[in-house]
Amino acid sequence: MLAPVILQQYLVPKPVGLVGTAAISMGRLGDYVTALGISNDLVGNITNAFRDALDNEVYAVLNAEDVTNTFLIDLPIFTGRVINLMIRSTQDVVRGISLSKISINDFNRAELAISRELARLIRSTNYPHAEDLVYALSMLIEYDLWVVNNVVRYGFNEVVSRINERALNEAGEASAYLMATAFAWYSSTSAVLGMVREYREGNRDLLARWSREYADELDAYIDTLDLLINDETYEALVEEGVIKQ
Repeated sequence: MLAPVILQQYLVPKPVGLVGTAAISMGRLGDYVTALGISNDLVGNITNAFRDALDNEVYAVLNAEDVTNTFLIDLPIFTGRVINLMIRSTQDVVRGISLSKISINDFNRAELAISRELARLIRSTNYPHAEDLVYALSMLIEYDLWVVNNVVRYGFNEVVSRINERALNEAGEASAYLMATAFAWYSSTSAVLGMVREYREGNRDLLARWSREYADELDAYIDTLDLLINDETYEALVEEGVIKQ
């Protein structure tokens, strides 16, 4: 649920240096966040957490002499700062759907609308690696859609049960690549969109490339998890001997 927070809190009030960027109204973004079913208090908490990350882990990795080592050191810190809030936002969405406050179609449309707005904003900068960032963004959105749609379809307890029984290692790897994608993407995008004034261009560009590479891995694990939690495909894999029970 990272994209709406960035759009609402950072990009709209102060689109630093974005000449010719299409205007995005706060009212429209508010409609998107409302459609997602996330409480205003939680949006505020998430915004504060990502602002703190911007001032600390993101700034550090964008300005580090040894970007690889700094990324590896700060990734767990970034993850610890935001992961519980991201989980709570997903729970808010699922709760809203279960109580019929929003529909799953509302959620899907809102996520895709936010993705399109942010992708257009990134592309408008003419940054040479913009498509790497747009691709990584698409995978972050895809993960949100996958989690919420499956929890709505099967129920939270059933999804957890299937993952524990069939895909525990794969789910752990997916989570690791999710946070690596998010950290690399957020760091590079923050520089591209002017949310960070001081950074090394080489670090920005490397993080953009990493965001795509991590997103490729995340995509593969989403596909794997989809096969493993679906009864029909899982049973077929067992029958073919691909999976040993």
